[in-house]
Amino acid sequence: MFLLMPIPFFSPVSHVRWHKEYEQLRHEALLYARSSGVRGDSETIKRAYDYSVRFWMRWSVVVRWIQAESDFIPSATSKVNAKGLTQVMAGTATYIGEILLYSGSVGLTIEEEQRLSEMSYDLYEVEDNLLLGFSYLKFLTMFAENPEEALARYLAGKRWVDFVNSRYVRSISDGKPI
Repeated sequence: MFLLMPIPFFSPVSHVRWHKEYEQLRHEALLYARSSGVRGDSETIKRAYDYSVRFWMRWSVVVRWIQAESDFIPSATSKVNAKGLTQVMAGTATYIGEILLYSGSVGLTIEEEQRLSEMSYDLYEVEDNLLLGFSYLKFLTMFAENPEEALARYLAGKRWVDFVNSRYVRSISDGKPI
């Protein structure tokens, strides 16, 4: 037998309190990033924090990851043509989009699924880049034996096996779950 219970009312007062508390957390995340040497735009750093919360990734690892990839500069381009904050390559973005659409494993919104299916994203756009980067890293953590392996797969692609024990991966990861 099923009992139908009323859903508790989400009062505006509790929403306002939650919003203020979350804004305080975003501010503390910004201060942490600044203390780690990040010079990027404050709103960009806060958006990265939002994605770290959404995808359950530790902020300290996220700061080191994005700082190592792009120094929190959305217009960054590597010598191999990886673009944006999380340094995603165009071919990889298409691949990521297909994986995420068909796996259903990282909880995309309907709008995000639509953009990915139409491949209508800009790798220099903060939201698109963070979505692709965080989704892909989260997807990789589900199949990796340890955080270093997930980061190596993200950073080196098909050459990840040679990259797991690199100094670059060790500088981002601390051996704890991402």
